[in-house]
Amino acid sequence: MVRFHGGRGARHGIGAILLLGGLLAALPVLVIGRGTVLVAALLQREGGGAAGPGNAEIATRRLLDALTEKRMHDVVLAVLDRVANDPGASAELRQSLSLRRADALTGLARREPPGARRSAMLEQAAQEIDRCLAATPTGDEAIAAYTQKGNLLVERGRIKLAQAKRPGEDGPKLMAEAIPLFDAAIAALEAPPRGPGVEVPPPTNAEDAVLASLRDVDARLAQLKNAGKEKEGDEPTGGKKARRTPKKPATDVKLMEKLEDRQDELRGQLLQTRLLIGNAYFEKSKALAPGSAEWKAVVRGSAERYRKLFEKYPKWGAGLYARYYEGRNYLVLAQSETVPEERRKLLDTALLTLSSIRALDGESGFVPTLRAKSINASLECWLEQKLYDQFDDRLQRLSLLNVPADRLDAEWLGMKYRSAQLLSEKAEVLPADQKGKKPGMLRDAKKLATDVARHNKDFARESRALLEKLGRAAPDDDDDPAASFAAAFDVAAGAVAAMQEKQAEAKGATAAGKAEEAAAAVEAAGVERTRAMEALRRALARGDGVPADDLNRARSLFTYLLYDARRLHDAAAMGTLLAERYPNAKGARQSAKIAMAAWQQLGRDGPAAWHAAAKARCADVAALIMRTWPKEPEGVEAAQIVVASAAESHDADRLVKLIADVPRDSAKGPEVLLRAGGALWREIIERRRLPDDVRPTPEILAAWRSRAVEALDAGLAAMPAGGPASPVAVAGGLARCQIAIEEGDQALAAKLLEHPSWGGWTVLSSGDAASGSGPLAENAATVALRFFIQSQQLDKAQQAFDKLEAVAGTGPEATAKLTNMYLSMGRDLQGQLEALAAKQGATQGNGLAESEGTALGILAGFEKFLEGVAKRDVKVASQMWVATTYRSLGSGSGSGTVVPRAKASGYLARAAEVYEGLLKRSGASAGLADSADEIARFVPSIRLKLASVYRELGRWDEALGHVDWILSDAKRQNSLEAQIQAAELLQAAGEKATDGAAAARFLREAIAGRKSQGGVAWGWGGIANRLARQAADPKAIDARAKFFLARLNVVRCRLALLAKPGQDRAKLIQMAFNDVAVTYRLYPDLGGDAFRAQFDALLKQIQKERGEASPRGLAELDETPVAAS
Repeated sequence: MVRFHGGRGARHGIGAILLLGGLLAALPVLVIGRGTVLVAALLQREGGGAAGPGNAEIATRRLLDALTEKRMHDVVLAVLDRVANDPGASAELRQSLSLRRADALTGLARREPPGARRSAMLEQAAQEIDRCLAATPTGDEAIAAYTQKGNLLVERGRIKLAQAKRPGEDGPKLMAEAIPLFDAAIAALEAPPRGPGVEVPPPTNAEDAVLASLRDVDARLAQLKNAGKEKEGDEPTGGKKARRTPKKPATDVKLMEKLEDRQDELRGQLLQTRLLIGNAYFEKSKALAPGSAEWKAVVRGSAERYRKLFEKYPKWGAGLYARYYEGRNYLVLAQSETVPEERRKLLDTALLTLSSIRALDGESGFVPTLRAKSINASLECWLEQKLYDQFDDRLQRLSLLNVPADRLDAEWLGMKYRSAQLLSEKAEVLPADQKGKKPGMLRDAKKLATDVARHNKDFARESRALLEKLGRAAPDDDDDPAASFAAAFDVAAGAVAAMQEKQAEAKGATAAGKAEEAAAAVEAAGVERTRAMEALRRALARGDGVPADDLNRARSLFTYLLYDARRLHDAAAMGTLLAERYPNAKGARQSAKIAMAAWQQLGRDGPAAWHAAAKARCADVAALIMRTWPKEPEGVEAAQIVVASAAESHDADRLVKLIADVPRDSAKGPEVLLRAGGALWREIIERRRLPDDVRPTPEILAAWRSRAVEALDAGLAAMPAGGPASPVAVAGGLARCQIAIEEGDQALAAKLLEHPSWGGWTVLSSGDAASGSGPLAENAATVALRFFIQSQQLDKAQQAFDKLEAVAGTGPEATAKLTNMYLSMGRDLQGQLEALAAKQGATQGNGLAESEGTALGILAGFEKFLEGVAKRDVKVASQMWVATTYRSLGSGSGSGTVVPRAKASGYLARAAEVYEGLLKRSGASAGLADSADEIARFVPSIRLKLASVYRELGRWDEALGHVDWILSDAKRQNSLEAQIQAAELLQAAGEKATDGAAAARFLREAIAGRKSQGGVAWGWGGIANRLARQAADPKAIDARAKFFLARLNVVRCRLALLAKPGQDRAKLIQMAFNDVAVTYRLYPDLGGDAFRAQFDALLKQIQKERGEASPRGLAELDETPVAAS
């Protein structure tokens, strides 16, 4: 049953049910756990955490809801039987079994043909509902029970009426037996009449059950809204002004929001119940003699209830449906009225009532269907009264709309048939001055009647009779291919050709600036596309005995049309089906490409919530194409999609597999290998920058590097000699050059960089304007600069330096762009040094001399070039590069074994010197080419870098001075990155300071924040507080990571304080314990496995400090209730 209400409550719950329904399709078995029914896979996806009794019962309810949604009623009954026989099931769960069993039995009964078995099932369902009601339920259970009882009784009454129409049955007797069923349904649904303000008694019907819950919610809301207000008439004492009403607590506000959602939900249920009441009266009328006094009273009673519902809720969906049903009832009354004047009045009343529904605009939601119902009923009135002119152009256009076959019910088909009938009658009585309209009317009448006759459902016989009267006993072959699959396919092919012709006309008209002609051609193309799709649907429906090749040809054409119509989900589904099941069929490859393109578009242009899933599906289809046609152009094109998807999702393993799977001898195989190898190399660079606990092992990185080298070497070897270099080849050559640089193979690096065709330096130095700009040129310049410096080719290094500045361009953003390129090169250099250190560690020091020698050679080249740039080039960007590179050389935490500490400290000191020089220049231009304003834009960034440098040098006061300056600005105080750096600095100062009192002060400020020289640092506690709400959102990945890092560092600072003199150890240990415990209570996942392991280690350290011999970590919190801090 559709719920028609507009409140917030309507937004909740539907998505979860649909998700569960989708999951259940893949579940092969139900697992019965202790005390309750579980589905392990479902718990993992939906419940999370441990599957205790509470979680298990929640999962059981979700499972039952999902099975009901999927209409798996027999499985529902099996689950209910297991729960009923399980002694561990709670009383609350047991109490819900009867109602759920009744619902499942009713669903099963609907599948049964009319007969004794169906009646027995419905009778058993009624007994289950009565068993539930015997326990005098309240709230939602009472609403559901009485509503279900009413619906069940109405259904049983309808069955009696259906039996009464069968030949050989005792019709009057069965109709008489149906009346008590409808009366009982009304009693179960409708509240007895009572005056306004009368208290609702304990519910004995659905309406009262809803009203009782609604009034309870209303009262609770009123109580909350009035809480804290001064009583009306009270005056403040002592001549003082009345105090302002205190702001409501956050808990009250949240409770009010929940109650308002509940209020909206209950209002929707009340409207639904009242619609059901009106319907029950109308169904009862079908068991009475039409035209009798009792019949009229019942139909009018139904209409009156609908009228009241519409007048109270005229803009709600339920109110609009009530208005339509009211008008329908007047039409039914008119059709049984024998007095002409009374009949006319009732028809006029019906038309007036239906007018507001006929006037509804919009093509979404329930509006088109409801409007069609209203037009259909109105047409009956107009046809009887011969009011042909009331059927205006708007209504005629609506009746001519193409409607998908699955939506063409009796109301839609009735509207189309009666529209055809009215147009044919009107055409015969047109006045002389309008006779020219007759052909058009008859053409539309034929089209409408043909449309109905084609579907061979309601009104098909009447439509064929009308067509015969209009001059054709059957539809023309070019309009209705009813005879065969072949005829239908021919019509579809002709329509596609016409569509493409119109699309070409639209394109030409657009190019010529003829907007109206273009729009008309687009509309005509749409009509032809719809005609082709309808013909293909009919062709496929007549596919019995048709060869598979012909059927698949129709499916392939249908895939194309779905894509052209922007029905991307449908196009993707049809194209994937062809690729999976009929890969050898003609058109299968094209259809698979369409499926891949459809998912690409949905991943790019569809709703944001779909993007990730659509991209994943696109990659799946691309992988399918690769497996199916590995050496064909489609397979290679799909491989490029897989590369892009794997790179975007940082899936290095998929890139490795792709490299292994790509056919080396396919036409575009080398290009795919270059893309995959380059993407894998970029992934290696990113992964090795990760923290130790999440960084892949050296062995894994080395294996990935080997595969990247294999792919790049194979791809470059297959590149044709001579001719213009492709960007893919240039990028691949640069990636391979970077690997050679890191491996210390200068000869290979030079060969790659200066390859005569696709070498990065060759292309950059060619003078071609297109090759001198863009990301590829930036990459070529940075790689060349790095190589020439390391190989101490200083002249070429200066040329590369100049090229890099030229690539950055000019203008206000050039300096920032250039700085970012320098930073990237510095990170690559630092990564190279750290890789040398890791290589030395992997050989247990055996390669120490080799690693140190390589590192010193790299450093010597950079020192010489950096000092030369520092002295001769005073531009801001150049000085920033010098300082940033020195900082990279000196701050690599993993490069200490190959860069001596004294040399690293010297690099850091030199970086600080250059940065400080830039700060001094920010006060005045000093006659330099760049102005003070240019440097001023970078002052906050420079000070942040200086704070980092001084921190590594242990010069805490200078570091904190720069941080305080940064945070003295109110806007910069909200910079999370600046606040994190300030907290890290305070924590490091506290951990390393030798003065005990100063160290303790720094650590406390790292936790709680600091105010100094106008600067406000939040500290780790303040950072965590500001991210607490986002931490509960699984999609806020970055915010969650920073929140849990902040909470970890609060604990670390408290533990560090334990080592400082004069501390209250017991208090600090308890506070540290509470920090972990409260975080675990509020965020049980603790941010994922990596953070969870860190929290567990810290808690074990706390437990050791408490004197526990065998610390258990988080296991203690799982066993012991967590106290609030």
